[in-house]
Amino acid sequence: MATWTFSLMITNATDRELEVFQSQLEWGIWNTNDEEDKQPISIPPNTTLQALGVKASTGPNGYECSCSWRDKVPSGEKSYGTISLVLDVPQKSKNRAECLTEHQLHVDSWEDLPEKGHNFVRSIIVTNKYV
Repeated sequence: MATWTFSLMITNATDRELEVFQSQLEWGIWNTNDEEDKQPISIPPNTTLQALGVKASTGPNGYECSCSWRDKVPSGEKSYGTISLVLDVPQKSKNRAECLTEHQLHVDSWEDLPEKGHNFVRSIIVTNKYV
């Protein structure tokens, strides 16, 4: 039986590390960089990494998770903002995924998931829109 999977590549085009500050797994198994139980990771500046991976816990089954990143703020400076991913690929109803940003961070290249299907790779580029 094939396993259902989702992978998110993030290119951090800012000058600050994007650190994970919240991640929640409702259904499935974290599977970042093909390592089971490896939770989402932080992304150094000017780097592209698989920041998040998730797979169904058994065969043709769904997965659901969320994760948020924020910039690591140097002392005395203000935050650029946050990026949040919400993902729900259920076994029997429509897929749902959102990639949201707050404040100065901007995401390019995000594609919503189609209503059906269960194996996805998405890549985004994160920039500071005021630099």
